[in-house]
Amino acid sequence: MLNLLMASSLLILGGYSLWFFFKAKTFQSLTLDDLALTWKMHKQKTECKAANIYTLLLRNNEVVGFKCECGNEFLQKRLITQKAHTYTKTSIVPLISQKIASPLQAKGSLQNLGLHYSNIKEI
Repeated sequence: MLNLLMASSLLILGGYSLWFFFKAKTFQSLTLDDLALTWKMHKQKTECKAANIYTLLLRNNEVVGFKCECGNEFLQKRLITQKAHTYTKTSIVPLISQKIASPLQAKGSLQNLGLHYSNIKEI
């Protein structure tokens, strides 16, 4: 009986370890440039006709994805065991809200990637 208990606990521990190292994911924050590039790639691949990002998806006050007007939802994920990408600005929410609030800068685009600050409807 003890051998059966030990074998089953080792099997469960092995299964959990495999899941943790190869399947478990967490959210990765997006920079403003990454957001613009991802949205542009979505529009090209799916031939999306939406003119705006419907909303930005936030986790822990960091932008981790977006929801398009066409209904597509993108979340940036990475494996837990992967090293997290660090950026100089970990959260783009203050940057976006400043750009949207400022009428003079609301017409700028992100390094000609096609995403204008006015294309984001909601944060």
